[in-house]
Amino acid sequence: MTEVIKVFTPVKRVPTMVGKAPNGQRLPFGPYTLPQIGAAAVLLLFTSVCSVNLPWNPAITFITGVIITVVTVFALGLIPYTGVRLSSRAYWLGRLLVSRKPVSASGMPIDSESARRTLFIEQTVVVLLPDVVQGASDAV
Repeated sequence: MTEVIKVFTPVKRVPTMVGKAPNGQRLPFGPYTLPQIGAAAVLLLFTSVCSVNLPWNPAITFITGVIITVVTVFALGLIPYTGVRLSSRAYWLGRLLVSRKPVSASGMPIDSESARRTLFIEQTVVVLLPDVVQGASDAV
């Protein structure tokens, strides 16, 4: 007799996309991810507040803000979605730009001592060797 076996695997993070307006029309240049929509909303609100409150020409300020918003939304669309939080990626990139020392993915600082105990196997695997105690070989 044949039995059906079901194996459930965890779902990886899938981006939520917004591609249609509430009336059913497609959004121009869409679909958009939620970070793109959030950035567009925040930057357009900031643009409108600045165009009203800054002493410069409001039309020029607003057009400049809209251009910055469009470029930012386009740049956020270029970021590949791998399941890693966008805030973690921004923190990692900011840390690389500010602190130019070598950095590891595990957060461990890389120095001459830790570099001596690591072994590079392939691009995604790094083996950390345990510390060798000098007195342990004498006790055996």
